[in-house]
Amino acid sequence: MISGLMTTATAVVGLLGTTALAGEGNLWFYAWNNTIPLEVVQEFGERHGTALVVDTFMVADEAEARLAAGRTGYDLAVVPVEMLPRLVSIDALRKFDPEERTQLNGSHPRLMEKLSEAVPMASDYAVPFLWGTTGVMVDIDDVRERVPESALNSWDLVFNPEYAEALSDCGISIVDAVQEVVAVALNYLGRDPNSMAEDDLDAAFDLLAGIMPYVRTIDGSQQEQVLQNEACVALTWSSDALAPQSLLGRDEIRYFVPQEGTVLWADVLVWPNDSGHFEHSHVLLKYLNEPGVLAKISQFSLALTDIPTTHEAMQSLDLEVLEQIAPKHLRDQLFMLTPRTGEEKRILDRRWRRMQLGL
Repeated sequence: MISGLMTTATAVVGLLGTTALAGEGNLWFYAWNNTIPLEVVQEFGERHGTALVVDTFMVADEAEARLAAGRTGYDLAVVPVEMLPRLVSIDALRKFDPEERTQLNGSHPRLMEKLSEAVPMASDYAVPFLWGTTGVMVDIDDVRERVPESALNSWDLVFNPEYAEALSDCGISIVDAVQEVVAVALNYLGRDPNSMAEDDLDAAFDLLAGIMPYVRTIDGSQQEQVLQNEACVALTWSSDALAPQSLLGRDEIRYFVPQEGTVLWADVLVWPNDSGHFEHSHVLLKYLNEPGVLAKISQFSLALTDIPTTHEAMQSLDLEVLEQIAPKHLRDQLFMLTPRTGEEKRILDRRWRRMQLGL
């Protein structure tokens, strides 16, 4: 659930392309686009004498399909945690050694509690890697001009039809992630965000259908649209929304965790069952969990990592920006997505596409 500035992504992918030609014996890591900084890749190769190649994906469905197909050649991969049960059910993942997991950094206790409740098998098949939230990205000046009475940290900016209509001329964009969007819609309606009951889904899609005439785009990243003045409000991921403020100094573009509550997402490290470099995979796992490495990844991806912001390795980062990801006073309002079966996912996908087509 990571999406950084496009210019940075292009540069990194181009350089990694040359790394991929290093020859046999490379270690392959599969991750969200714009998650791993080049210096982390280069440092691993220099330290361990094995070239690290980072292959990337832009949407979660792409990662799930590739890992499910097998024969990936990946030695370690990153996936959204709610995807685990579907991959485990088809034997696509290996378990981690419990003893090895205990040697890694400890996670935020409150966040880990939510993770374990939502996906119990995560303790066997996953190592927490990156954390973030799903909220609203706002061009404050444009929004204040059109709906001066609105609260900026509220889902009303997206789901209230009156506000949505008033903001339609400057643009509303929604991330193309049906389970998350439906979950926050249900939560906004005061319902169980993870419900698959038909009446709950009807209510969520009715709410979404009511604002669709005012939504300009539904796609995988909202950052460029806001930067190019094609959208002034976006329902999107914290990692996508914080880049303009953090990297470009665009303080008028801010990210807010809605006061009504929202999704806490977790991207986790998993071990593909067809990995052939078991020893090197373990080395990479330990490397990626070193505090200094995690700090660089956090700064680059604008996500929380498996070490607290109070750790000395994090002190050079912009902690004020990172605090916006999951403000302490709102953490009790955060919830995780529970896994969906293949059939439940197909139901959501079908209704999502039909809604976008106006059917």
